Amino acid sequence: MLGTDIRGIMAEEEEAQRRQDALKSLMTMRSRKLRESLEQRIKRARTSGDWTMLSKAECADLHKQEKAHLKSQLEQLQTEQVRTRGKLTVLKRAKARAQRIRAAEAEAERKRR
Repeated sequence: MLGTDIRGIMAEEEEAQRRQDALKSLMTMRSRKLRESLEQRIKRARTSGDWTMLSKAECADLHKQEKAHLKSQLEQLQTEQVRTRGKLTVLKRAKARAQRIRAAEAEAERKRR
């Protein structure tokens, strides 16, 4: 019965899929912020109460720093997404293998009777 724990594999696969979905969501949010113009960022910041006493030059500097940080985060998320996608592929293969093994065991059991 080695390698046929389908429930465990399915639980891991489900967890990996949730992680993949969460990473996709985070990447979408970061990408949206990365595409935001300085004027849009200033407007959003002032609406939320931030950057109210800053000059446009200071806002531009902060915006540039935020973009650099977002790019870094996006690169990390992409790396994690590739790793998670690989893990998900391995789990799907393991599940298929486990199902084939269980089907073969069931067939062998039927033949013995």
